[in-house]
Amino acid sequence: MNKKELLLIVIGFIFSINLNAQNKLEIGINAGLNYPDIRGNEYAKYNNFKVGYLVGVSLDYYLKENLSIRANLNYERKIKKLELTFYDNQAQETGTENYNENFDHLNIPILLKHEFKNSKFFVNGGPFFNYLIDNKIDKKYPNDDSNLVTKQKKIDFGLSAGVGANISIDKKNELVVELRNDLGLIDTGGVPNQVNGTVKTNTLKLILSWNLGIK
Repeated sequence: MNKKELLLIVIGFIFSINLNAQNKLEIGINAGLNYPDIRGNEYAKYNNFKVGYLVGVSLDYYLKENLSIRANLNYERKIKKLELTFYDNQAQETGTENYNENFDHLNIPILLKHEFKNSKFFVNGGPFFNYLIDNKIDKKYPNDDSNLVTKQKKIDFGLSAGVGANISIDKKNELVVELRNDLGLIDTGGVPNQVNGTVKTNTLKLILSWNLGIK
């Protein structure tokens, strides 16, 4: 799946929402930062990750006044830091170089959201689904370890939970600030062949959404 196909999916998603929008449905756009991590094998703690980003669209379908189903369709980039140490012929360290490995995902969480009465705060939780669109290492990265690493799986699935606040701008528009954590429950692969264990994801996110007043 390339970026053009992803854009068409997003446009189609928004268009279908507009066709079926009712008073109980709120539509918005969102952007945010993520900080990923992995677990499941003895070397997982040695992986270094950097802050990545996400952009997408959101919707809230209200089941009743304070209870809704909140869903997102996000393009999400996770960034892993690769560091190489160089040595001279006397085995003395001469320096280090840093490179990035980028993981581009289509992220779809479907959450049950509860808003506290007489308050702007809410909690939500539910399953998430990730599809790996692309996985690339910086072109200047000199090592080729492809024969040592199992293939990265396309699918990731788990549970997501978050807390946040709705901030009203006017009668129709509002900002939504949310801190969310995605806990992966399945093995996504990519662990070195000589290492026992799995790779399961964990991603902390800070998300800012703008509900557009489209209902």
